[in-house]
Amino acid sequence: MILKDKITYIRAHLNLTQEELAKEMGVSFATINRWETGKNNPTKKTQQQLDTFCSQHNIILPDEKVLRVFEGFAGYGGGSFALKRVQNLHPNFKYDVVGYSEIDKYACELYDANHRDASGRLITNFGDITKIDPTSPSFPDFDIFMGGFPCQPFSTAGMQKGEDDPYGRGTLFQHIIRICAVKKPRYILMENVKGLLSKKFDATRALMIKLLREIGYVKDKNNPNESPIAYAVLNSKDYGIPQNRERVWMFARLGGLPDNFSVEPPQRKNDLKMADFLDPEGYVPKEMYLSKKQIDHLKVKHNIPSFKVDTPLCLDIYNKKIKYDGYSITITLPEHNSLRVIEAHKNREVVRKMSVTEQFRLMGLEGLKGVGRKVDIDFNGQSYTQLSRRAGNGWDVNLVTILLEYILNQLQNLDFDLFDF
Repeated sequence: MILKDKITYIRAHLNLTQEELAKEMGVSFATINRWETGKNNPTKKTQQQLDTFCSQHNIILPDEKVLRVFEGFAGYGGGSFALKRVQNLHPNFKYDVVGYSEIDKYACELYDANHRDASGRLITNFGDITKIDPTSPSFPDFDIFMGGFPCQPFSTAGMQKGEDDPYGRGTLFQHIIRICAVKKPRYILMENVKGLLSKKFDATRALMIKLLREIGYVKDKNNPNESPIAYAVLNSKDYGIPQNRERVWMFARLGGLPDNFSVEPPQRKNDLKMADFLDPEGYVPKEMYLSKKQIDHLKVKHNIPSFKVDTPLCLDIYNKKIKYDGYSITITLPEHNSLRVIEAHKNREVVRKMSVTEQFRLMGLEGLKGVGRKVDIDFNGQSYTQLSRRAGNGWDVNLVTILLEYILNQLQNLDFDLFDF
């Protein structure tokens, strides 16, 4: 239970106004008001004051600390999948996804098929983030906002229009700010493509910093050198998944980040390659395979003399080359048509599309049934195209698990009121 909820609970239990509680505790009305409105983060001294007061009045506070989560631009719920894994690694850590925002029909169905709140109920989808009213009584409080606002405006695979994106996607991060300005979550975790850090989008990043400063995500608003954002470019292949997927991760904390805070966990490299993440023989749908005519067309078009390989490799269609390093290129939307799998056969050339289960395996989730593996995700009977879109837009759950664990480890002593770890 966080500080503001404790004050509300104590007042309700004793039937006191804020002014009356202030008098009982021997503090000012302004102090109680700041505590209950979430304007002050608690100190150890504050916690001791509350503990003493509760003891004197025989008040037993609910002692379970639960990190309340809101997942924006949720897709298949990469953040929620990662939080489940963090909880498995740290049984004392409790969280509850109190809501999410997603407008794609198929993404919503996939999310609902895989996630429930702490009580086992469907999580409320608040829909279009541009239409969310954060002052509405029906919109919940939360401790962390997490979401990857649409990357197409900043991606080399998109139009790179940034805030001038004709579909308005480049300004959606401002709706994150609009909501967080009211709800004041302790944390904000955002993700985007590496292109956001290019010089072309200097003004966008400056605006993000300005807005976060204005709504309180710094220690000192008068210190122009203090940035509200810690960020790092992380690549999936450096954390155990053989996919060359670079994304920029950004994290802000209400009241500012502690000294030496980082969002770059130590790398966890291994020897696994894309070949280790492919479906077992006989489990790849037949429609994934290219005909001899299609293979010959690829050879001519991309000036590739042969597709005979000793180990399965990735064909990078965008750059017209075989990836001999053994890694997959970035999983993208199916309409980009950017990669093919080259199977290893002695006497013939075999090229195919990557299956849905392979794509999700490279996003840190197992979906193949019937082979003795623990299945992480229910595909809800959706089509190849729809599921490939989710994978292309999704979060690498393996990486996000590592990142969240790393972040929470750094904050567990500072933000002891929010969660146990």
